[in-house]
Amino acid sequence: MALACIGYQKRAVPTRIRHRSISPSTPETPNSSVTKEEEEIDYSPSVEQQTDGTKLQRKLRLMVKEMRDIQGKYSNALKSWSKKWTSAFEQNTSSLVHYETTKQMFVSLSSIGNELAKNIDHSHRQLRHVSKLIPTEEQYPSRESQLQKARTAVNSVRSDLIEYEKELKELKRSLNRIKDQLRDPSSNKVEQSKWKSERKSVEDSIEQMKDNVEYATKMCERAEKQYHKDTVAIFEKSQEDELQRLNSLRDTLKAFLDALDVKHDSWQEAIEKHNPKQDLKVWKRTFFPSLIRLTNTH
Repeated sequence: MALACIGYQKRAVPTRIRHRSISPSTPETPNSSVTKEEEEIDYSPSVEQQTDGTKLQRKLRLMVKEMRDIQGKYSNALKSWSKKWTSAFEQNTSSLVHYETTKQMFVSLSSIGNELAKNIDHSHRQLRHVSKLIPTEEQYPSRESQLQKARTAVNSVRSDLIEYEKELKELKRSLNRIKDQLRDPSSNKVEQSKWKSERKSVEDSIEQMKDNVEYATKMCERAEKQYHKDTVAIFEKSQEDELQRLNSLRDTLKAFLDALDVKHDSWQEAIEKHNPKQDLKVWKRTFFPSLIRLTNTH
């Protein structure tokens, strides 16, 4: 999923920055998304959900493969069984030498293994197609990578903001030290002049840095809003993916039963009662009870 990221280039200090056009009369009050990062939605359950879904796919793929392996061995065993007993009864054994119709009966029925093997071989071939119905891991993009990518823009501007705030504090400390020097009665006029000049320079730098902090704060707020928008979109798409995955698993199991050509009311009922939308609603209520409305599951 393509994510809209906010372009922001770090500005060198102490270059003066004026971006009043963003918010001309807005006071410098950081957005709650900047000051309360701990309130950010935890999407880790969604990442774990995808991991669990992938595990289900792999288990189903292994389940079908094991059945095919069993069928292959069983088919070979049945063929060997028929070959063994057909050969045994076709020989002129003393017990059947005078019983021609009895001999034909045994020879005919001993071929039942070959007939059973034909049905199993057909089912075996069908299961090969069933395996292809199971979605691959590559079909669904990594949710964790998408969330990390969405966070990149926020981390970048937040890092700049932290750096600017740190440098602003250092400038203020430097200004306090200069003021202390100016209050020193032992300093002469030359020294006083030098400190006053440095004070003016530092005060200018402080104003410049305040502009940097103000601008970076606004960029942080904007990046946080975009991040929230992107992550909600990622989450909603993830639930569409999970719904598709669960439906595909059900369809695979239905094809699995059809390939085996076995009928059982409880098996068919279990498939018919499968409700992936309801399962996803229960999952959402457990991990995201009031944060996000899953529109795709209604």
